[in-house]
Order: sequence, then C-alpha cells, then structure tokens
Amino acid sequence: MKALICGASGGLATALTEALLPLKWDLDLVTRGFRLDRVQSRFASELSTGHVRLFAVDHDYSEFNCSERYDAHFFMPALFSPSPLTAMDPDRITEEIDVGLVSQIQLTRKLLVTFPPQLNERRDFCYIGSTSAYAGFANTSVYCAVKHGLLGFVRAMNDEYMKSDVRFWLFSMGTMNTEMGAQLVGQDSASFLQPAEVAKRMVGAVSSQSNVFEPEILMRRRSIRMKEKE
Repeated sequence: MKALICGASGGLATALTEALLPLKWDLDLVTRGFRLDRVQSRFASELSTGHVRLFAVDHDYSEFNCSERYDAHFFMPALFSPSPLTAMDPDRITEEIDVGLVSQIQLTRKLLVTFPPQLNERRDFCYIGSTSAYAGFANTSVYCAVKHGLLGFVRAMNDEYMKSDVRFWLFSMGTMNTEMGAQLVGQDSASFLQPAEVAKRMVGAVSSQSNVFEPEILMRRRSIRMKEKE
C-alpha cells in the first residue's frame, strides 16, 4: 500500500506516519520548504530505507508533481489564527483559505485527472475537518469557514463518485495536543485529544476491508477543562 501525506510536519501528520509505518505502507511526505528540516530529522532512519520519501513545495500544495498512483491520500495542511475577524490581516485570511481549502481542492483535482478511477480499484481521499466544520466559534471565523468548506466538498465528491470505488473522508476532531492546540491558552491541555489516538482511528477506517463506509467521522472530547486561574 502507498499513501501520500500532505502537510507532513504537523503533529497529527507525524502521528499518522508513525501509525502507517508498522503496517508496511510506503509513504510520500510533502511539506512546505521551510518545514522540510523538521520532517527530515524526525524520519531520518525511515527515509534511508526508501519506504518514506520526502518532498517540498514552495507554498501551494497543488504544486506537488503527481507522478505516483496512491491507495490513500491524506490532506493535513491547516493554518489557525484565533482572532476577531476585524483584527486579521487580509493577506492572512487569504492564506488560511488557500492552504486549508483551495490548494487541497486543486490537488485533489490534479490527482483525479492524472490518475482517473479504475474498475474495482479502491482509493481513499482523506481530509482533516474539525468540530468547527459543524459549528461556529467566536474568533475563529476563517478557520470555521475553511472546515465548513471541506465538509461540503467531501459530501459533494462522494456523490460525484458514488458509482466508483473512490471514497472521500472527513475526519473531524476536537482540539488536539499539538502546536495548533497550544494556541488555546485558556484550556487545560490535559483534556486535549492525543494525535496518536486520532491517527489510529483514521488508519483503522481506511484500512478496513468492510463494506461499512462512514464518510464523516467526528471525534469529540468527552470533557473540556479550563486552566485554573493563578
């Protein structure tokens, strides 16, 4: 099995890579250039075996040259800038939408055009949603808009490809114990979801040979704790 992981430097992408490697998947990791060293150092031994390959794009993930046919595709990139909309820089708004939504749609199109579906060939396209795909939260309007966009995209693509063996997934979760989650400074990180647990759920869903298909998987936190005031 072979998978493409875009946005490979993030905490969940790292956990996903670590979950797939023991299952003998060959992985192509793609990250933006300024994050290349981070991924390279984390998976140095795996890169030396040839089971993991690393690629960089300048900015837009749709720049990635699609030269391989993958069994699964994981689209992980996201930017998160918690702030009132009126306090956000206009260029940052555009960047968040481009990275989190537009470039992923464009790359999906490129992959489907380059490698059209074949009869009885199952392929999975996996996107990272959020509880923000199903609700709106103050000071995260752009992030919520991006995640709502991914939800609509996944639903539409499953309808578009319903007569094929191509499946589109949205894995949505509450706040995780990652760099992004650390920006929620008022919450106790002990209540955050662990990326390894989320990655395990994702791998289990994609790897299952069952005819059960749950295109929207939502993983909420059972409890949310706030930090105690000092």
